[in-house]
Amino acid sequence: MKVETYLKQGRLLDQRINYHLKKLSELRSAACTISSPALRQDKVQTSRSGDAPFVQALMRVEEMQEQINREIDVLVDLREQINEVIHQVDSDELQMLLIYKYLEGYTSEKIGTLLEVDKSTINRWHRKAIDQITLPENAIVARTRL
Repeated sequence: MKVETYLKQGRLLDQRINYHLKKLSELRSAACTISSPALRQDKVQTSRSGDAPFVQALMRVEEMQEQINREIDVLVDLREQINEVIHQVDSDELQMLLIYKYLEGYTSEKIGTLLEVDKSTINRWHRKAIDQITLPENAIVARTRL
């Protein structure tokens, strides 16, 4: 795995968790909605489950909450490991560049403003910082795709 790919995992996993939290909120809203029974007699039941529709939504809420909790656990461990990797770099400026880029998700322009240097210096520092990093043998690989 490339160093940049490893470092990007934290932000991607954070975005994935935020997406799942949004979907969880939508599911909770659906689970709290009680639909009225249809008064028409020609309705055919397509589900064998005798459970009300909101019960299935509640089960999905619970499953998604468990998934989010597992992802948060991985994210906490990953961010801790990424911090340790970043601290391999010998310069405070280079460490801050990596923190801003990979943990905070800032653009090169924003990082340049914060560190008071131009974009070409940011790019040069970035290459220098990446060259100093060795990934740990037990590098955490997070699932970041939806």
